[in-house]
Amino acid sequence: MKPLLEAVMLLVMSLPALAAAQGRQVDIFTFEDASCAAWMKSSGNKGLRAQYEFWVRGFVSGHNYGNPALQVKIGVFPGSDVLYQYLDQYCRDNSTLSFVGGAIKLVEELREPVAALKQAPAKPAPAKKEPARAAPAAKETNR
Repeated sequence: MKPLLEAVMLLVMSLPALAAAQGRQVDIFTFEDASCAAWMKSSGNKGLRAQYEFWVRGFVSGHNYGNPALQVKIGVFPGSDVLYQYLDQYCRDNSTLSFVGGAIKLVEELREPVAALKQAPAKPAPAKKEPARAAPAAKETNR
């Protein structure tokens, strides 16, 4: 239980540092143990690795949602094997940090500015039609 508590504390302490490096406080929701050590231990577990991958994909999607002018495009996001290699390398280089830092670094490397959307010229509004007028009623004559 104590190693788990230490890992959680490490995660809690490292996330603000990651956000501070970018100059802002960001709350990131992740696994109970998102340490690089936990990532490295998952190397033989396909199911657990898939969970990490799905989390990273969600993280990148959240980035895209929150930053429409700066996107990680679908065709640029790495496949599973390349993503795992990337995070393995990140965690080897930063063994005391959270693997979340690897996801942040990946986003920073892959995001691209999106060209401003060209607005189509506004179409003129259709002319308003006057309501049809009833023909004048014939005058009745009193005979």
